[in-house]
Amino acid sequence: MSAVPHLLEAWEELETDLARRFLYLFLDYDGTLSPIVRDPGKAVLSLCMKKRLARLSADGRCRIAIISGRSLADVRNRVGIAGIVYGGNHGLEVEGPDTAFRYPVPEASLRALDEVRERLERTLSPVYGASVEDKHSTLTVHFRNVKRGEISAVMHAVSDAVRPFLSREEIVLRAGKEVCEIRPAVQWDKGKTVLWLLERCTNAGGETPWPVCIGDDQTDEDAFLAVKDRGLTVFVGKPAGTGAHYHLRNIGDVAELLGRLAKIRKV
Repeated sequence: MSAVPHLLEAWEELETDLARRFLYLFLDYDGTLSPIVRDPGKAVLSLCMKKRLARLSADGRCRIAIISGRSLADVRNRVGIAGIVYGGNHGLEVEGPDTAFRYPVPEASLRALDEVRERLERTLSPVYGASVEDKHSTLTVHFRNVKRGEISAVMHAVSDAVRPFLSREEIVLRAGKEVCEIRPAVQWDKGKTVLWLLERCTNAGGETPWPVCIGDDQTDEDAFLAVKDRGLTVFVGKPAGTGAHYHLRNIGDVAELLGRLAKIRKV
């Protein structure tokens, strides 16, 4: 039995808080609201998931933020619900009702990202299935479609391209689910984004929100850590190594959770 309980199996002990408290839902996109697919451009939000998010966004005592590694414009266009907060590049850029934020990425980091992108585009162009996604503030190297025998060549190319800039502490390299993330070396992550949004959120009654963080990737662990003593944290997938309080098995479970929330909150 998993040491991290399944949230839906613990529903009775959580239902009262989830029904009555002022909630702030923080959600990832890929792997949480939409399935991870071989072509990231085809990661579509289902109509069911969109309807449930829209219902919850209409609740005056529930805020929603979707914070993704995608660019801000990309995640906002894929969800397309007015009245919620969108965060791109793991929170380096944020927009929503009465909210706008851009982390001041140093010029040296932006130049380093440009140089790394040029190097990788040149080096990886012969590797079928490899691609470099430029999101201005970050880069993502995708290798989900690369043949297994060529993945090591992709990893060597990434290592060679980033090495001089890592040593100068201009960028950082993080592994994801069949991707490599190259980001500016700044003291900002999903956890700090969540705290920044919470600090600026109260409702008309002066209540402070109860954060509920749901995500499936290593980047979400920063958010779990940030609110572990003040909110509810939920890992999506097999929960080995997570710091979350609970887990859900897949996006189907996430949809079920959002549906239950909408029902008990009568929206």
